[in-house]
Amino acid sequence: MYRKLLFLAVSFFILVITTYACTGRDDDHSFTLVVIPDTQIYCKNDPEWRRSSRKEVFYQMTDWIARNAEAENIVFAFHVGDIVTDYDDTTQWEIASEAMRRLDGIVPYCMVVGNHDLAMGGANNRESKLFNMYFPYRRYEKEPWFGGRMADDGFLPKNNYDNAYHLFCAGEMNFLVVALEVAPTDKMLAWADSVILQYPDRKVILVTHSFLDSDNTRDEPGGYGYLPPGEGNTGEEIWQKLVRKHPNMFLVLNGHHASRKDCRGFLESRGDQGNQVFQLFAGEAFDGWLRLIRFYPEERRFIVRSYSPWKPESPSHQLHQYPFSLPGYNPDKFREFEVSFKPGFPK
Repeated sequence: MYRKLLFLAVSFFILVITTYACTGRDDDHSFTLVVIPDTQIYCKNDPEWRRSSRKEVFYQMTDWIARNAEAENIVFAFHVGDIVTDYDDTTQWEIASEAMRRLDGIVPYCMVVGNHDLAMGGANNRESKLFNMYFPYRRYEKEPWFGGRMADDGFLPKNNYDNAYHLFCAGEMNFLVVALEVAPTDKMLAWADSVILQYPDRKVILVTHSFLDSDNTRDEPGGYGYLPPGEGNTGEEIWQKLVRKHPNMFLVLNGHHASRKDCRGFLESRGDQGNQVFQLFAGEAFDGWLRLIRFYPEERRFIVRSYSPWKPESPSHQLHQYPFSLPGYNPDKFREFEVSFKPGFPK
């Protein structure tokens, strides 16, 4: 009798998790992923420094995601790092925590650590104490989408949340999210490799801070001088050592650089097994811009759009001026485009 009750309880628990994670509608399997570009200028909250450096911009971005979670079928959000401008400023981290709190329990999300979020150089190189204080793994470990983390990456603080993985499904498709800190070391890449090998039937979304540059090419080896010193891999090295190897690698997301007006921030490459790997850069780290990826699985396509939910009190508060008012979508061909993926996209 005990075993029967235990079996029923476990079955119900699995059903709850599956129901929570698989959010595609019965009549429409389309769903949305949201990419949150670097938020460092919003957390700085200094409009005299940059006009849209206002914390309310960040708040309105996450408010919109939460408010439209059901209508847009938003199943996951990805923060691509550089959460704050100054890694040791607690006020900036408090703003970031308050902004992301609006998604807690509503939209699953992950965050990666950018170069502005780390101590750079010296005895405490790569130390991420405040990130782990305001975004500790215990804040998320009971969520059904939480997969696990690399507890010991060799840097302070020990037992951290700097590299993690998550699981979700949408539109009857299963995904594995692997989130790596900026310029991941070989040890971090080896950990990511071991995680991906555990989930061969899931499409992999890799999120890291710096990977694709604004000119649609991957970061070259050697870095840019302002990535963490010491052992660290840039975009092309991450591609060679990790991404290209896995037949289920599907999407890579990053921020770090500033967008160019004449580039999409997009690259399609082929992995070693011939699989399409889409690499998407989100570099509009101003004026409240989000990158929305709307999937239509049955049609084997997705549409990338840039949308700002920010409603400025005056256009003079914007970093840039546009031929349309905010909030709104940017219809420019470099900010809105469609991508097709091949038949046989695994579920």
